[in-house]
Amino acid sequence: MKKKTTNCLQYAIWIDLQKAVIACKDEEGKVSTESVLSEIDTRVRFEGEGSNKNRLFGATLNQEKHAQNKLQQQRKAFLKSVVGKMSKVESVIILGPADTKYELHKEMEKKKSFSSVPVQVKSADKMKIHEIKAVLNPAPPPRSIARMPRTK
Repeated sequence: MKKKTTNCLQYAIWIDLQKAVIACKDEEGKVSTESVLSEIDTRVRFEGEGSNKNRLFGATLNQEKHAQNKLQQQRKAFLKSVVGKMSKVESVIILGPADTKYELHKEMEKKKSFSSVPVQVKSADKMKIHEIKAVLNPAPPPRSIARMPRTK
């Protein structure tokens, strides 16, 4: 599969365990978005499941440890896929409601190409695509109009 080449320089990423929305702004000021869905199984249930322990040779094994390891591996793969979508980065703003945004920041620090890139991490609840785009294109501050004194 060919990697999509983009000329994006600024990125705004809203990330959660279910999906990530990546908005990027190119040199011309055009903003484009891309969604990345995660394949993380947060709640795995089996039909007829009564206990989360297995019995093996008279000892009980707890499946919770295995489930946590699997969740951590899936989370790392998701974060690597999000980082892999970015190239030619000048600045990054990471938004999100949970700790996933901090994990993405740590994953970005591991790559040498992102070592000199300024990264901002901000907390944000659910955001729509136009709100994420607005982070890259902030509205100009309102101009204050100086009032002329009234003359009689």
